[in-house]
This record gives sequence, structure tokens and C-alpha cells, in this order.
Amino acid sequence: MKTQNKKERILNATLKLITEHGFHATPVSMIANEAGVGAGTIYRYFESKEAIINELYDTVMKELHEATMSNIPENISVRDEFYLKWKNILNFFINREYEGKFISQYVASPFISRTVLEETDRRNVHLRLLIERGIRQKEIRDVDYNTIAVYMWGTVKQLHHLHINKAIKLTDELIDDIYAVFWEGIRVHDD
Repeated sequence: MKTQNKKERILNATLKLITEHGFHATPVSMIANEAGVGAGTIYRYFESKEAIINELYDTVMKELHEATMSNIPENISVRDEFYLKWKNILNFFINREYEGKFISQYVASPFISRTVLEETDRRNVHLRLLIERGIRQKEIRDVDYNTIAVYMWGTVKQLHHLHINKAIKLTDELIDDIYAVFWEGIRVHDD
């Protein structure tokens, strides 16, 4: 238990420091100091700073996936399922500021290993399947998955950015309005 505790402290310290200072301005010694462990202790758990970031990214993305999938009832419309998942993602970003910033900083980082990225893609297959279902049922426009993914993540990241910088007060009404605009952009229009 003590070993896991140290590893968790190292990961939590890394999340905080890298989010606040960036990768290059966060040496292992700073992580060790924040975690309350010796610098050598870090290398018992991780080969390098890149290995810490990869494990941290994988852990955060796993937690995001779990949050995204929570409280999704079966047999609901594509629109409602997309809304619940989108809102779960948004709430994760809003309620877990450091994790939201970390994801935004490192989603396209060269530090993230191919294996971790492939695992993230595997976890996101539910969104791909939902979009495919929406296209088959003629509820979602027939566009590439990445087009919708960029649009969806863009709204979440922008709302997160505006929220943490106190540039916007997020209300349920605003969130619902933004989702309505998002849905209008991806749904099939009869006209």
C-alpha cells in the first residue's frame, strides 16, 4: 500500500506541476519535492519523465472514459446519448481542472507513446459506434468521424478554457444552448 501511495503522489505531483509549469519547466527534482519523495525514488517507479507522463495520461484518459460512460441508460436516442456523453465529458473537464488542462496540453504531444494513444482510441470506440449508428439511422450527417470529434472536443475545450479563466459563467441553460447549436451542426437536415 505504501508503494502505491508513493506512486500516486508522484503522479499527482506531476499532474499539478506540468499543468502549471509545462513539461520542460518541470524537472524530476521538482516532481520529487512536490510528491515528498527522493528524486531516486521516482526512478524506482518510472524509467523517465516521459514514462510518468504516459502513465499519467493513460490514467486520466481512463478516468475520463469512466466519467463519459456513467449514467447512460440503454435504448435512448442517438441525440440523447450524444448529449449525455458530451455533458459527462464537459463536467469532467469543469470539475477536474488539472486533468482537463493536462488532456488539452498533451493530447497531441510527442511525449505520449503510440501504445497509450492506441488505448485511448480503443476507449473512444463507443463514440465512433454512436456516430455510425446516428449516420445509419439518418440522425447524424454522413461525415467523417474526425469531423464530429473535432467539433465535439472543440466545444468542450473552449467551455473549459472560458470557465477556468472566469470569462463565462456556465449555467445549465447555456450548456443546453451550446449543445443545441452543436447538435444542429451534426444532425441531418431535411431541407
